[in-house]
Amino acid sequence: MEKENKKIAVGYCRVSTDEQANQGLSLDVQESACKNKIEQDGYKLLEIFRDEGISAGTLKRPGIQEIMSLTAAQKINAVYAISSDRIARNTMDHLFFRDLLRKNKVELRYVYQPAMDDSAGGRTMDTMMATFNEMQRLQTSEKVKKTLYEKAKAGYFPSSAPVGYKNIDNPDTSSSRLARKIIVPDEMAPFITEAFKLYSTGTYNGYDLCDLINAKGLRNKQGKRFSPSQFYLLLKNRIYIGEVRWGEIIVEKGQHEPLIDQATFDQVQLVIAGHSYHASRRRKHFWLLSGFVYCPEHKKRFTAEWHNHKGIAYYHCSNRLGCGKYVEVNELENQIADKFKDLQFNETFIEKVITKVRGIFYDRRKQYDGRRQGLITQKTALENKRRKIEEKLLSGTLSDSDFERLRDETKAEISSIEERLFELESTQEARVDITHEILRFTRDIYRTYRTASPTLKRHYLAFFWDKFEVVDGVILNSYPSLVFKELLQLEQLYCKDRKTKEAIDSLGNHSGILRPSVLLG
Repeated sequence: MEKENKKIAVGYCRVSTDEQANQGLSLDVQESACKNKIEQDGYKLLEIFRDEGISAGTLKRPGIQEIMSLTAAQKINAVYAISSDRIARNTMDHLFFRDLLRKNKVELRYVYQPAMDDSAGGRTMDTMMATFNEMQRLQTSEKVKKTLYEKAKAGYFPSSAPVGYKNIDNPDTSSSRLARKIIVPDEMAPFITEAFKLYSTGTYNGYDLCDLINAKGLRNKQGKRFSPSQFYLLLKNRIYIGEVRWGEIIVEKGQHEPLIDQATFDQVQLVIAGHSYHASRRRKHFWLLSGFVYCPEHKKRFTAEWHNHKGIAYYHCSNRLGCGKYVEVNELENQIADKFKDLQFNETFIEKVITKVRGIFYDRRKQYDGRRQGLITQKTALENKRRKIEEKLLSGTLSDSDFERLRDETKAEISSIEERLFELESTQEARVDITHEILRFTRDIYRTYRTASPTLKRHYLAFFWDKFEVVDGVILNSYPSLVFKELLQLEQLYCKDRKTKEAIDSLGNHSGILRPSVLLG
């Protein structure tokens, strides 16, 4: 190809996020300057590449990557930019880019900087300019970090708002420089509040609650559903109680509105800690005994896996070199279930539980009846109001616009009350189910355990047992929970199997034993 046919140039323009407001560095101004210079120098313009809102701290930019590809393919002869800091603000990146151009005989030219020749002096000066560009980037970074720290110290969240909040301009125009940007609750805030309140009850598995809140409308900043791991991080984020944390800075009472109170947050952390004690992350398959079964030789938890070619699942020690025999899932779970056959509550204790549950149930049903009747009264009043509106429309005493407005307002209020009635009914049904479960549990522990859902079974396991030690598929030792041992010592619970009772007694006394009043509270 003849030399004149090779005089092809590309232009490169870039602005970082901070510079977009600076019209002197706008992409359009840079593009126009590059085009004029390319034309003056007699090159044929192939394309102007633009990287908008991207820092020059790395070469991983679409525009620069395209230019590097064209250079390696030897399809261009020159690269134009208004100055070297548009290309890179990292010295090593600049040297790498410049050497790539030199090896492929591509010139690097600037509009507002003198052209650097390939002499020792020219290359040294170009390197110095690259160093100054990097220094400017680092100084800017330090300045930004300092500002962010000052903002955090003043109690203002200094970065992109977390889920449940949004960044806005402070409507108070007289606010200080640090308070010009603030965070306020957004449309996701109610879902965050509900998630904390529901999880604090201790009746929800984190994975199931994540699914529930996702179904209701919770979304992350990318508009996607929360994963369980993201959801757990959300439940641990202290920003929602009004706290601002930035690096080493902790401001307990920030300037933003909290979404939950301290007591609810603390209760959620206790529930998380309690669930983590018998840790069992949700996988493709549900393993009932995860976190309860241990190998006494290697001091490791048992894990489980499904053997598709056999159609059977097995529990086994998680020691990487193996340990003993694998035990089929149903076989070990049946052995654990048989442990419940030996357990029976004292008749006196059963009566205490029934009396306590009955009192709580009647109190809550009274509250339910009162709230339900109140909502029904409100709904009836709104329905009467709607009839009057319709009558006024028919009599000609109400304009069309007023009718539509009042009708829509009334309809929205009635829908809101119907939704609250539905939630109230659902809550009451859940309470009845829980009451039924408690009564069954106290009267027949084994049968209740056997017929319980997998999630409830894990609750029953944690109520009675701390862990089981298994060797060669056989339960060697069973360790009772603190509550279980206390009930035995108080003779509120009997263990019908003498061998199991003696083994539990041999474990000695625990400190900090719970009192029966706590158990019944």
